[in-house]
Amino acid sequence: MSKIKCQNPGISLIEMIIVLAVGAVLVTAVVVSFSSFRNSKIIDVSADQILSVINEARVKTVSSEDYSRFGVRLEANRVVFFKGDVFTEPNSSNIDTPLSSLVEIGNISLNGGGADIVFKKLTGKTSNYGSLRVRLKSDNNKYKTISVKSTGVANIQ
Repeated sequence: MSKIKCQNPGISLIEMIIVLAVGAVLVTAVVVSFSSFRNSKIIDVSADQILSVINEARVKTVSSEDYSRFGVRLEANRVVFFKGDVFTEPNSSNIDTPLSSLVEIGNISLNGGGADIVFKKLTGKTSNYGSLRVRLKSDNNKYKTISVKSTGVANIQ
């Protein structure tokens, strides 16, 4: 039996290119998946932040803390918790919650117009019921909707 002897036992340029191409495809798939997951989590966290501020305003109003009403001002890049019937700025009792720079609040549709939700003492009801969207700035198709009912109860859809 005769052995076939390989003249060049190293890796060829074509084999290197194939390995690099497969590696690039895998890295791209991982980056795209991670980016999509991250964007989804940013929207979820932002919607949860907004819902938390809305719920805090309602709870403090129902409990008549400081014998006052509380409300929430909705702006494109922040949510402001305020004390009283009307939002005023500057006000030392306002609590500003900035949102991630990757998301924005849009499609604010509240009964009576405007961007403020104010709750009624003892009942927690609001005449400023409606909805808003928390959306990704880079992709308007990725969003969460927050609904506030006339009872004052808010939820994420």
